[in-house]
Amino acid sequence: VVAQMQSEALAAYGAKVELLGGWLGVPPGSGSPRTRAHTASAKAQPHARGSGPEHRAGRTVSKPEAAPEKRSAVAVRFFRMRRPVPGAGLRAPVSLALPRHVRRVATATGIAHVHLCRDFVTCVSTFLLGRAGVPVVVQTHGMLQPSRRLALRAFDLLITRRILRIPALWLTLTEDEERGLAALGVDPCRFRRVVNATADPVRQWSDPEKPVFLFAARLAARKQPGVFVQAAVQALDAGLDARFVVVGPDQGEGSTVRALIAASRYADRFKFVGELPAAGVQEAMSTCTAYVLPALSEPYPMTVLEAAALGTPVILTAQCGLAPLMDRNEAAVVVEPSVPAVRDAMLQLARDPAARKRIGENARQVHRRNWSTRALGGDLLEAYRGVSGPDGTPA
Repeated sequence: VVAQMQSEALAAYGAKVELLGGWLGVPPGSGSPRTRAHTASAKAQPHARGSGPEHRAGRTVSKPEAAPEKRSAVAVRFFRMRRPVPGAGLRAPVSLALPRHVRRVATATGIAHVHLCRDFVTCVSTFLLGRAGVPVVVQTHGMLQPSRRLALRAFDLLITRRILRIPALWLTLTEDEERGLAALGVDPCRFRRVVNATADPVRQWSDPEKPVFLFAARLAARKQPGVFVQAAVQALDAGLDARFVVVGPDQGEGSTVRALIAASRYADRFKFVGELPAAGVQEAMSTCTAYVLPALSEPYPMTVLEAAALGTPVILTAQCGLAPLMDRNEAAVVVEPSVPAVRDAMLQLARDPAARKRIGENARQVHRRNWSTRALGGDLLEAYRGVSGPDGTPA
C-alpha cells in the first residue's frame, strides 16, 4: 500500500513509475480482498519509472512548484512468490522472476526505491541494483532492527551487513528506526526523515448514533487485538452500551480473539469481520465512534493516517511513533498499551460527543498538513535529488 501510494504521488508530478511487487495465494485482480503483496521495488525518472520495494527515478529530477492535474500512469508488475518453508512468515517468500526483471531494467533506471527487509527478494534486488550502479534509496518501515534471535543474527552477518553498504540514502520514519539502523551499522549521515501519506478519502467521518468502536489491523501479537477485546468487555461491564468491530487478516491472534469473545457474556456485541478491501476498511472507519489501535512498538501505522484523513477520532498508544504529533495537536487520545487504559479511553469518548468532534477535526487538519499525497510526492523528489550510485555517479 505504501509503495503504491508513493508511486502515484510521484506520477502526479509527471514521473514515469514502474511498481514491482510479489503475490502469494490468489493472483492480484482476481477479486480477493487485499491479496498479500510483497513489494520489491519502484522506479522513477523525469518521466520516472518505479517498482515495488524499489521505484526508479530519472537522472535529473527537480521539484516542481505544484503537482500537475493530470497524472501519469503507474505501470504495475506482480510476480508470483513461493514459500519454500511453510509457515515461515513474510521473510520466506522467494521469487526468481522478480530479481531477473530488476536486473534487466537496471540500465534504464535512474533511481531505485527499495522497501527493504530481511528477505530474499528485496536483498537480492538491492544487490543487483548496486552491482549495476543504480542509485538506491531504501525504506525499511521499522522492519530492519537489531535482533537477539540467532537466525536473524546469522542472516545479518552473512547478508544484511553487505546490503547495508549499497543504499545512498535511507528514508526513515521515526527516531527509534534510526537508532536501530545505526546499531546495524548504517551511517546516520545517510538518514533522511520522510512521511507516509494516504489519498484524500471519498467520504468523511459521521458520528454514529450508538457507539461503535473499531479495531482494523493485522491480527498479530504486536497489534494487540486481544487488548481491544478485553478492554471492550470491561467497558461493557462498566455499563457502556456499544458495539465492537474487529477487522483484519489473521496473523496468529485470530483464535485468541475469537476465544476471548466467546468467553465473554457479550458475544452479540462483537462483529468479527476478517480481512476487508481498502474501501471496506474506509467505510468501517467513517462510521465508527473511534478507531482503536492498542499496538506495541508501532512505528508508523498507515491505518492511523487513513482514520485521520476521514476525521475519525483515534485511540492509540504511547508506543506508536505518531503519538507525539497526534497528542501535541489534540488529534487522538493517547494511552498506555494496557487493557484498563484502552477501556477508559473508550468510555471517555463514548460519553463526550464534543470531544469526538474536536479530535476528529484536529486529526483531519494534521493529515492535510503532513500526510497528503501532494506533500509526499514533493518530499520524495526532493529526497532523490543529489543521490548518487555506489560508484559515486550522481543521479
